[in-house]
Amino acid sequence: MTTSALTIIIVISVISILVMLKLYSDQDSQKQKIEELINLNKKLISKNTSLEANRLKFILQPHTLNNILAHLQAFSSKLNQGMDYLSENLEYIFYKGEDHFVTLEDEINFIKNYLKLNELFINEINAVQIFDSHVDTNSDFYRIKCIPHLITAYFLENAFKHGNLNHPEFLKLHLSLQKNRFEITVINKTRTNNRQNKKNGVGLENMKSRLELLMNGKFKISNSCDEKEYRSTLIIVF
Repeated sequence: MTTSALTIIIVISVISILVMLKLYSDQDSQKQKIEELINLNKKLISKNTSLEANRLKFILQPHTLNNILAHLQAFSSKLNQGMDYLSENLEYIFYKGEDHFVTLEDEINFIKNYLKLNELFINEINAVQIFDSHVDTNSDFYRIKCIPHLITAYFLENAFKHGNLNHPEFLKLHLSLQKNRFEITVINKTRTNNRQNKKNGVGLENMKSRLELLMNGKFKISNSCDEKEYRSTLIIVF
């Protein structure tokens, strides 16, 4: 083989090696670029997820604040109503009954305001019901001072103190005025291990003493209790 031919073969070999090295280098570079694109895509997906979460958070925050605002408005409304009812009750307690007697109209209005005031703190809707369709507002005894001031308060206070405020039918109150006979019946749901059927405290004794002193025995008090309800009734004959 001549020197010229040998030179040509060496040159061709060198070129072939260079081409092969170039191809391998391009493949490695291409793989690296693909990996870089994959990593970049992962970063973009992660960033997009973070942005989406922040966007949702931004939507949630005003919604949460709006709910808080609604609760505050409801609380404010209850507070205003409570102040009105409390004011009326305090006015009745302090400024009525200087001569120990009030009208049935005034006492019944006190009962309703007292129930409305306490009802603000009960979660169950319509848990307190009052039935007064049997009150004859045309009766002569409706607008004359004939009933001891706050004589019904014991029954109401006792129900709210010992009754089951969480029961959907916690309290039922029946009022009646027919001719010269007034009757109030309070029925409340009892709590477990309630004390209403045990020995009564000074409240009941004070009420009885006032009735004996002011009504000259023209009254009757009765109460009963079972596992679910406590019922108390006061009847006054004028």
